[in-house]
Amino acid sequence: MIDIVIQNGVDIERVSRFNGLLNKENFKKGVYTEKELEEICSSADPRKRAAMFFSAKEAVSKAFGRGLFGMKPNEIEIYHENSGRPRVRLLGGAAQKYSGYTISLSASYKDDYVVTSCVICLE
Repeated sequence: MIDIVIQNGVDIERVSRFNGLLNKENFKKGVYTEKELEEICSSADPRKRAAMFFSAKEAVSKAFGRGLFGMKPNEIEIYHENSGRPRVRLLGGAAQKYSGYTISLSASYKDDYVVTSCVICLE
């Protein structure tokens, strides 16, 4: 018998909350990677992209049972495949601690909200 561990995390964020946050350098540097900041800045709606990245990081950290107070947000990198599918790349200490996990991510927008769902699996 194969043991499989499956955990999930969900988060919702208000996009308008990021109006002022994107002007705070300490917030941006503590939360986003350089690649994420490049994608946020080049996005048609930087607030929407920043909110989705933040929500995704929350969902990932919740799936690991930690929350963002237990993981460094800038060690959870969100990026998109050419198809637009959001993906997760763990960096630094998070990559070392959680190697071997398969991570799936989904995001959806409605009005001023973004919701993300993360499912992690370890065989």
